[in-house]
Amino acid sequence: MSVAATTASGQRAARRWREPLGRVGIAARGVLYLILGILAIQFARGQTSSEDVSQTGAFAKLAEQPFGKFLLVALTAGLAALCLWRFIQALVGDPVEGDEAKDRLEFLGKGIVYAALVVTAVKVTMDSWDGASTSQESGNQDPQQASSFLFDLPAGRFLVGLLGSVLIAFALYQTYKHVVKARFMERLSPPPGRSAKGIEALGRAGYAARGVVFTISGIFFIVAAVQYDPKESKGLSGALQTLADESWGRIVLWATAIGLALFGLYCFAESRYRRA
Repeated sequence: MSVAATTASGQRAARRWREPLGRVGIAARGVLYLILGILAIQFARGQTSSEDVSQTGAFAKLAEQPFGKFLLVALTAGLAALCLWRFIQALVGDPVEGDEAKDRLEFLGKGIVYAALVVTAVKVTMDSWDGASTSQESGNQDPQQASSFLFDLPAGRFLVGLLGSVLIAFALYQTYKHVVKARFMERLSPPPGRSAKGIEALGRAGYAARGVVFTISGIFFIVAAVQYDPKESKGLSGALQTLADESWGRIVLWATAIGLALFGLYCFAESRYRRA
């Protein structure tokens, strides 16, 4: 078989697997965001610390539940499907989200992000099966490690500031595209009855909450660049703690926490109704 024929055969196989992997992966993302939302609500109620509201904290919390180890394995497998789905999209494009070069580059970037998430999930899964405790207080470690890595590169200070600017720009773009315009509904087949309005409300609230988190995280990366201090970089837990520390932030904190949980519910709806 020629190289061209082999490549074409591989692309056809990738397209066959694209849809089922996508639906499983999106549902897994929904589970993760639902857990993050619940943890964020618990933080808003003063029942846990902000450091627990992180991806690592979500995995560790799931492992503590009855049959949690098995559920964590299933979630890890689902996130791996999400990662593989994004890489397949980068390879062959996607009939729903686009197949232009810019679309494939975006899919590749998301695949890399989800690959890092899968690595974290695998580590927590192995620790849970080995009986080792996983520290949930790691909400800001990943952003700080990313900043430290970038600071060690040539023009590292600029790169950290650029990362912060990209996060803010991404948040604004996503907010306009999905909160204002509700473009995410274009990815769905028409849901039955009046459920479309409910799904649209879930999506708008979820994307708004994500926009708040990305914006605050981006600001902290810029602050880290200005002060040349990786410890100033913060992720989800740092963003929520910032809101909690401000007199005006409690309402936004609650809205963001609830929005994260609602985004998880939206992901379930997208997994069900996403256009083939």
